[in-house]
Amino acid sequence: GRVVGFTARLLADDPNAPKYINTPATPLYDKSRHVFGLHLAKEAIRKNKYSVLTEGNLDVIQSHQAGVRQVVATAGTALTEPNLKALSRLAGDIRLCFDADKAGLAATERAIPIAGKVGGIQLSVVNIPQGKDPDELIKQDADVWRETIEQPTYAVDWLIQHYTSVLDVTTALGKRELSDVVLRVI
Repeated sequence: GRVVGFTARLLADDPNAPKYINTPATPLYDKSRHVFGLHLAKEAIRKNKYSVLTEGNLDVIQSHQAGVRQVVATAGTALTEPNLKALSRLAGDIRLCFDADKAGLAATERAIPIAGKVGGIQLSVVNIPQGKDPDELIKQDADVWRETIEQPTYAVDWLIQHYTSVLDVTTALGKRELSDVVLRVI
């Protein structure tokens, strides 16, 4: 509940500038160890028996304002074992809800084997309708946000669905690529 660092978000659309600027790593602040909003979400996570992990601070703020308080964020798409361990102490059901863009999909895929290294976690993925991010969805319709986080997909099933949609699994090569991806995780 105390300030350990700052995050600034770029308000103008500049493709050559970073979207977020964080406090540099210090002995007190290491973004790989901290979960944004955890001190505000602890009781809701315990009560609901699950957490929703987003990639942005604004997703958390918007969700809390809408009354859905079991939501926290990583610092961008950099999910780590310490993030998952911190959440698993409150509830083992962790629901990833990263943005539906290329970076968010890649981060979701990277998160699955990381979660496999942390015991006691049931990792699932929340799919945002129309490829939005949580912040946009909540602004549009907070009730849809509530419904969406209640319908996660088990992480390995999400991985299979994702690759089935991007690979041609009617061919032997597509089937092999799908099995290679899934077997690496399993």
